[in-house]
Amino acid sequence: MIFESHQYRTNTSVWGKNTAPPLVLLHGFLGAGNDWEQLAERLSAQYYVIAPDIPGHGETTLVMPSSKEISSISFYSMESVAQVMIGVLDKIGIETAYLCGYSMGARLSLFLALRFPTRFRAVMLLSGTAGLKTEEERTLRREHDERLAKRLDTEPFPDFLQFWYNQSLFDSFRECAVFGSIAAKRVNARPHEVALSLRGMGAGSQPSLWEELPLNQLPITFVAGEKDAKFVALARELHAVTSLSALRIIPSVGHVLHHEAMQEIHALICQSCV
Repeated sequence: MIFESHQYRTNTSVWGKNTAPPLVLLHGFLGAGNDWEQLAERLSAQYYVIAPDIPGHGETTLVMPSSKEISSISFYSMESVAQVMIGVLDKIGIETAYLCGYSMGARLSLFLALRFPTRFRAVMLLSGTAGLKTEEERTLRREHDERLAKRLDTEPFPDFLQFWYNQSLFDSFRECAVFGSIAAKRVNARPHEVALSLRGMGAGSQPSLWEELPLNQLPITFVAGEKDAKFVALARELHAVTSLSALRIIPSVGHVLHHEAMQEIHALICQSCV
């Protein structure tokens, strides 16, 4: 399905009956809405599952962009992308939905939960964070992300993908049966727009949300994989300072929870999004 809102034509995968409770799934960096397919098919027995391609990813595109517009980071900022996601809900006619995001999508989900709390019922964050706390940290991260963005702009995309998935963060994911098929889908991305997304809504560019967490109004579940030490620590810290929150650590898996622990994540969503 394609929805036009806030200057984007947002490609959106859907599963299930539109009379069921709506559940929005937001993918990670380099991904697309159809990354959720296997999990979404299971969830569709209970939910109307909606998985948009986040701007810069998948088949979502700017509506009639000029060359200047398509190079504007402002279209890919956290604030702009959040408005696009709310626009998708408006186009479908959904007032409130459950929400689950992974990694980049988890950061976006937390932003949506804190800035648009009346539009969501409960939220689950897989391998997520609230951004970086200090300007020094954000500056260093923006410099790091800019180096990655330049690689996306200049080197063969398959080389970038090989570099990206060889990171230790994805050690356990590379052992998954689905890794080959997921990685193969990545070659269809548009590297220049992925780079713009990285510049616009990377962890160094997004607003820090840490100070807003004690004011949270929604049930939020922070989830991390036991082997993903960095995000386990983040999940514990997020839970400690966020009102109405819960914490779940999934044993024996790493960062890419919805693929590495699909059965457990399916069960958690069904328990938390009620």
